This record gives sequence, C-alpha cells and structure tokens, in this order.
Amino acid sequence: MRNPYDEQQTQILARISNNVVKLNETLLELNQKIEEINEMNSDLVAFSNIWNHYQRNANLYLTSTNSLEEPAATTAKQ
Repeated sequence: MRNPYDEQQTQILARISNNVVKLNETLLELNQKIEEINEMNSDLVAFSNIWNHYQRNANLYLTSTNSLEEPAATTAKQ
C-alpha cells in the first residue's frame, strides 16, 4: 500500500534542500563582499594611522619651535 504522505514529504524535503543550496550560495557571496569591504577598510585604517602620526609630529614640531598658535575659541573666551 502506498503512503499518501510520502510524495508530499518528498516534495517538502526537495524544497528544503533547494532552499538550503540557495542560502549557501548567498552566504558565500555575502562572505566575498565582506572580505572586499574589509580590504577597503584596511586601506582606510592605514591612511588614518599615517595621518594621525603626521598630525602628532606636526603638532610636536610646532610646539617645540613655539610656532603653535592657540585656537581662536580659547583666546576669545579670555
């Protein structure tokens, strides 16, 4: 005797299997995009570090040569 639910269960399992395959493909694509974004962000982090070092060194140089002017907001309050 044939089980009436076998065909229905087989179809449901096939749909689940197909959805898992699609989900896996989508997650792989998402991981690739995240890797690309992380590579771009690493360039920005490197540039930011270089800029911060430059700014700190410029500030140190200006302070040591007494060329650093006080900000206008500080002089206006006094």
